[in-house]
Amino acid sequence: MRFEPKLIHLNRLLIFLGLVALLFLNESCRKQDTFTSAGVTLNFSTDTIFFDTIFSKLGSNPNSPRSVTLQVRVTNPNKQGVKTNISLLGNFYGIFKLNVDGKSGTSFQDIEIRGEDSIYIFVQAYINPVGSNTPFIVTDQILFETNGNKQDVDLVVWTQDANYFRNEVLDCTTGNLLWTSDKPYVIYDSILIPKGCTLTIEAGTRIHNYNKSAILVLGTLVVNGTIDKPVVFEGSRLDDDYKELAGQWIGIRFLPGSSGNKIFGAIIKNAYIAVEVDSMPSIGNYGLEMKETIVRNMSAVGILNYTAKVSMENCLVSNCGLFTFIGELGGTYDLLHNTFTAQSQTTGRRDPGFYLSNAPGRDAKGNIIYKFPLNYKVQNNIIWGSLDEEIFINIDPEGVPVTNKILTTCLLKTKDLNYAVNGNILNKDPRFKNVSTYDYDLESNSPCANTGVFVNIFRDLKGRNRNSASPSIGAYEVQ
Repeated sequence: MRFEPKLIHLNRLLIFLGLVALLFLNESCRKQDTFTSAGVTLNFSTDTIFFDTIFSKLGSNPNSPRSVTLQVRVTNPNKQGVKTNISLLGNFYGIFKLNVDGKSGTSFQDIEIRGEDSIYIFVQAYINPVGSNTPFIVTDQILFETNGNKQDVDLVVWTQDANYFRNEVLDCTTGNLLWTSDKPYVIYDSILIPKGCTLTIEAGTRIHNYNKSAILVLGTLVVNGTIDKPVVFEGSRLDDDYKELAGQWIGIRFLPGSSGNKIFGAIIKNAYIAVEVDSMPSIGNYGLEMKETIVRNMSAVGILNYTAKVSMENCLVSNCGLFTFIGELGGTYDLLHNTFTAQSQTTGRRDPGFYLSNAPGRDAKGNIIYKFPLNYKVQNNIIWGSLDEEIFINIDPEGVPVTNKILTTCLLKTKDLNYAVNGNILNKDPRFKNVSTYDYDLESNSPCANTGVFVNIFRDLKGRNRNSASPSIGAYEVQ
């Protein structure tokens, strides 16, 4: 028993030494968790958080979330710890709220993530889609700044009642598809109409396309709009600043092999290239037929064709940054009663807005690798714009000789007096009613009045009867 006090003291000493060791170990861990290398980055469980469910019937309290709670896992793959600053970019203030490490807010400083460990960030959306003027798609970003390195995770929320598509091939396994006018259609990241599938869009339907989205057609697209109830293709922003802003989405692309496409009674606006047709149709007379359609505010091209077979009647193509119509690498183009006008000078364009060519395709060394015939029938069209030369038909001697070429009874803006034949009118102002409001109807004293030839088109772009004896040139009949 006399050794018991020594044992007690020894135990106390061991406990003390253990506490000291733990203290040093803890300090060592803290030092290890401080990482200052400029090369440090974080890993994320997703690069985009999508809110595809918004609850519109939660009352009027703006402080109540209207979405499910979603999360992103943020992992530090380094052996040492890091500190990161986390914040919302704030594209739409107050729409999103974060919870980081148990704290709510929109900005967080020096959040620690231990080596080879992770944290969770919870996100909610606070948006009321009922009666809202917000876009169909609202986006923001969670920003991370870690030792000078910047990273982000995108936030995307569907806001209004609509049919949403996100980077998908349309499912036609049960038959062809019909889009009705009951609700808008919103496309994020593009859609593909697959081979063998036909998508029909009924009159009055609205299709909204998010930034960089496209409608890709490998099968068939049939747009059945009317003059009174057009099908509208435009961007996803609804606010006034975006109503007539070019370049908000990519456009409609008809891929090689697509055939039987029809765009009747449509408005296509505010894209990069409104319509692109690639190659001859696999079957049928035309790859694309367009009638009574308005194309405007393209940042690049209105109608772009590569060896295509296209028919256009009663169409207006205006306000395109570079070209209104291109027929490259040959093709067949039947263009009747259209108005192509390139009024915009903001892009500094220098080339004619209307361009056809039979030039062959060449490889990097300039060798011809393919060439195709060019056939065109251009009748009763207005080809106008702000440049002195707005039409150029390139006949390349190394291409297939052009034998079927008709350019008659058109009003042309050109310096080439060789076009002053076959009833063509050169360099006379067509007298549009109001270019600033996109009104390309014609004044009563327009030189286009009663100067065309009847080509079995009985009404104009506004549905008005045409003069069957001597109709007006262009998409509109002079009243």
